[in-house]
Amino acid sequence: MMIKRYILLILLMMPLALQAQSNGSAGSVHIIKGVATATSAEGDIRRIRKGSELYSNETITTASGSYARLQLKDESWIMLRPGSRFYLESVEYEEETQEGTGFFSLLKGGFRAVTGLIKEKLNYRYTTTVATIGIRGTDFMARVCNGDCLDIYPEPENGLYLEVIDHDVVLTNASGEFPFQAGQYVFISHRGAVPQLLDFRPDVFVQSPIPVADPADCAQ
Repeated sequence: MMIKRYILLILLMMPLALQAQSNGSAGSVHIIKGVATATSAEGDIRRIRKGSELYSNETITTASGSYARLQLKDESWIMLRPGSRFYLESVEYEEETQEGTGFFSLLKGGFRAVTGLIKEKLNYRYTTTVATIGIRGTDFMARVCNGDCLDIYPEPENGLYLEVIDHDVVLTNASGEFPFQAGQYVFISHRGAVPQLLDFRPDVFVQSPIPVADPADCAQ
């Protein structure tokens, strides 16, 4: 009887193990402050902690007042703000050739990204509800407000806010493709809107702070 139960347990666990293997490791959690979870495509939810493995096709969610710093396979970093939902669509990296892809979706909240060792930066893509972010450099911040940026007063206008910290990014939406460079702040109100250059740093990046994104500091 015990042997039958053991075999049954193995059979029940096999689909989960095969799913994780087929999705492939995307990286791991470097730091968690507060509570964060990972949700699979099948809807299975697990609590993640420092050192937890992350997989492609998972959605990472940070609770209110919580943040997560993720280290991906190519040594890139993503810092998720409190109250964010971030989809790891596909993360692939070949160490010998430094080739791979990083496809992500910001479903809610915001993040700061420092890209890693993948040589072809065009293979990185961050999709949001307002525009797609293509990178030409290494460091930027993005946040989407949709009636939920309640840490700011007065409440900011809904849309995508972008801060380009290093090198260039390209925003693409229904209005076209728009390049921006380091030191610029950008706002897009909706998917069909032309991006607006701002002459000030939006409060959405000042409030609800997240950790620094300098790779040297991330390693501590």
